Amino acid sequence: MKRRTRLVVSGALALLAAAACALYGQQVREEAQRVRAEALERYGGEVVRLVVATEGLEPGDVVSRANVAEREWVADLAPQGAVTGIDEVLGSEVTVPAAAGAPLTSLNFRERADAVEVPEGAVAISVALTDDLGLPRSAEAGSVLVAYEVADDGVRLIAGDVEVIEAPVDTGGLMTTGELTIAVAPEDVASVLAAGASGALRLALPSEGATGLPEEQLQAPTEVGSEGATAPEGGEAQ
Repeated sequence: MKRRTRLVVSGALALLAAAACALYGQQVREEAQRVRAEALERYGGEVVRLVVATEGLEPGDVVSRANVAEREWVADLAPQGAVTGIDEVLGSEVTVPAAAGAPLTSLNFRERADAVEVPEGAVAISVALTDDLGLPRSAEAGSVLVAYEVADDGVRLIAGDVEVIEAPVDTGGLMTTGELTIAVAPEDVASVLAAGASGALRLALPSEGATGLPEEQLQAPTEVGSEGATAPEGGEAQ
């Protein structure tokens, strides 16, 4: 192959790769907006303005008006520590990744010494730690869980391969307050945040090889109570 031909092919491949990345980013933003719109329709209530990343932010990125924006959000679905004004974080350096379309929180600006280590390709978010969450007692940093949303019509798998990156030292007692920091795929951020804020989020610890169970394996629960949804076969009861 001639040098000129190689250069043309390389250039074409580079353009295709850039187009694919742009398309993926657009899909993530559209999914976040769809989940947010569904949450607005389902829950209604008071609306607040939060600072949202308009593009994926990585450690070392500096917040500017080019990569964040203020958007309306259902107050009850706002994540803990959410940033409510752009001026609060303009010029601040991100230490924990934020997905496009996700609200920025204090977690994204932790001191580097306290910043959690996030798996490559994932985004760290914090969810309120309650008994209803169903966090297995054996869960600790490094544990891989699956996330479900409990609804009136059954249980829906919303995220597989959810890794715990920061958990309370003692998970054996009753947990009614605090935060759990988890790493999820960028496209799952909006769903997990919405389910967590509404109290519909449930976490399960699957058996080895069962991580990310396909949704068609789920059965509508016969009863959903304060103890959470019935765990899928092979998973730990919640």
